[in-house]
Amino acid sequence: MAFSALESALLNRIQSDFPLAERPCREIAAAIGADENEVRDTLSSLRARGIIRIIAGIFNAESLGYETSLVAFEVDGADADDAARIINGHPGVSHNYLRDHHFNIWFTLAVDRATSLHKTVESLAERVRATRHLILKTEMLYKIGLNLRIGDGAAGATLAHAINPAPPRALSADEREAVRLLQIDLPDADEPFRALIDLNAGTIHQGALVGIARALRDEGVMRRYAATVRHREAGYTANAMTVWRPECAMNDVIDVFIDEPAISHLYKRTVYPHTWEYPLFAMIHARTERDLADTVSRLSRASGITDYLVLKSLREFAKRRVVYRP
Repeated sequence: MAFSALESALLNRIQSDFPLAERPCREIAAAIGADENEVRDTLSSLRARGIIRIIAGIFNAESLGYETSLVAFEVDGADADDAARIINGHPGVSHNYLRDHHFNIWFTLAVDRATSLHKTVESLAERVRATRHLILKTEMLYKIGLNLRIGDGAAGATLAHAINPAPPRALSADEREAVRLLQIDLPDADEPFRALIDLNAGTIHQGALVGIARALRDEGVMRRYAATVRHREAGYTANAMTVWRPECAMNDVIDVFIDEPAISHLYKRTVYPHTWEYPLFAMIHARTERDLADTVSRLSRASGITDYLVLKSLREFAKRRVVYRP
């Protein structure tokens, strides 16, 4: 899809940081050299056309007292749809995919501090008749945060390196209210945070909400406040989860993956000897299948890793946000 110069500049700006200000379009306009009304109208158009999925806060679940993990199930192919329906019924499931592997159902799960993640996974595995399952906890987060580059000269994606999440702590009543509001899609208005409060029976005023949002972001409770763009609508049609098995120490190869702009999410995860021995997970986004294959080959050559898997999505069962209630 072709984007105008203003659309490209706006999308490139707000994917990484949507201003926490009473009139955010005014700040964006000043940053990209445009008129505030033009920015507001362009933003409205991108929303209406489905390019922008949501503008909201992205929180570090662990900072809000949640435990999270990637989970993989081995399920009979004939049972996949029923299994996905049962898994999606859990409110802590955000992403759920059918992938081309004998571990064929992959989903992310978050549970609150009063709930056992292991028992939750075991219960789901029993209900869907999974033959085997893997709980692939994050042992090291290297980087996270996709910013798809839009427009002329934009060859790939740029990423924000991982920011260590803040340790869990008790939040004040106003902070809890801010977390609730900041997870809701920002309304289309001149003063959108005021509209957000008014439309959702908020109990704090606009200045307090904006101030708390900035503080939570700076502390690391909120990873960022930004727009999420639909990949395919933005021209990135080839995406895959890749997993890698280094033969050397992780520190000897990790910079190759950290420096690759097409990788959005990069983790070291749990290994299970003789069952799952791929500790390095890298999510790659590309414009074409050829670009995707070229990126994988380049990473293999640069890192020297020859044992890897490209786990493409065969079906998307769920892609939604978990609502956190600290």
